[in-house]
Formats: sequence, C-alpha cells, structure tokens
Amino acid sequence: MKNDPSDNRRRLTAIIEHDRRGLTRFVQSRLFGEGRDEADDIVSDVVLRLFERADLLAQVEDVTAYLYRALAHAVTDMFRRRRAGPLRPAPEPPDRDEPEGADPAPDPEVALAQREQRERIGQALSRLTPAERAVWVAVEIEGWRFRELAERWNEPLGTLLSRKNRAAKKLRALLEGESR
Repeated sequence: MKNDPSDNRRRLTAIIEHDRRGLTRFVQSRLFGEGRDEADDIVSDVVLRLFERADLLAQVEDVTAYLYRALAHAVTDMFRRRRAGPLRPAPEPPDRDEPEGADPAPDPEVALAQREQRERIGQALSRLTPAERAVWVAVEIEGWRFRELAERWNEPLGTLLSRKNRAAKKLRALLEGESR
C-alpha cells in the first residue's frame, strides 16, 4: 500500500502542524503588505487542495518543498487574478454644454454591432474543441503566458502552442466565412 491517501494525509498533517507559522510567514513575505488573514486563507486553500489530492503526494519526494512551491504559485495566481480583473477607463471630464452628471446614451448602432460581434465570436469559439478553446481563451482573453499554462496544466509547451495556432486558424476561417 505504497500510495495510501490516508498515509499521505497524515504526512501532510504532520508538516502543517510543525510548520504552520513558517508557511504563513512565507506567504506573508510574498504578499507585500497584505494582511495575515490573507496569508492564512492562502495556506488553508493550498492545504485543502493537497488534502483533496493526497493520492498524488506519494509521487512527491519532499512534501515540504512541494508545499512551499504550491504556496508560491498560489500567491502568484492571486496577483494574476487581481491583475486580470476588469480595467475601467478613467472617466472623461463632462462636456461644458452638458449638465453635470448627464450620461449620454450609447449609440444604438454601435451597441448593436458590438453585441453581434460578441455573438459571432462566441459561436465561433463554441465550434472549437474544448482543448483549443481553453488555450485560446486563456492566452487571448485571460492574458496567460504559454510557459505558465504549460506548468499549470502539466502540458508540453509545444502542444499548447499548436492548439492555440489551430484555434486561431479555425476562428479566422469561421469569422471570415460569416462575413462573406
């Protein structure tokens, strides 16, 4: 019973009990001034994910090092999610001719064209394979880098590059075919 998840959970529990403060300090050092609660939450999330995947820990030689590496990745992911959040353009100063606080209605033709374009892209994306769609969305919409995806998804870099290339060609063909 070399790959017993309960043994792996006990190993992880022992590490957490012994190093909890050190793990939290490690995360805090990478948060650049974020609060202790944030660090505790990240440690708890990572530990929970490792407990859920305890069967994989049997393949890990140094569980403590693996845990620290997982925590570093979790902090990086947190900053990426924040960075990828919606960016709002700075509001333009009001026109002198318009009353203060007046919100001009958007041009209906522009709004319709934008909605139709989003629908066309959504329909084209739905015709890709799930793997092609996932890599295209991750790179083009969410801003991930291929090396980051390869590491995160445990996929070869070349495979992701090929999928993205196929997805782009298919999308181009689908979107050009609709506009003719």
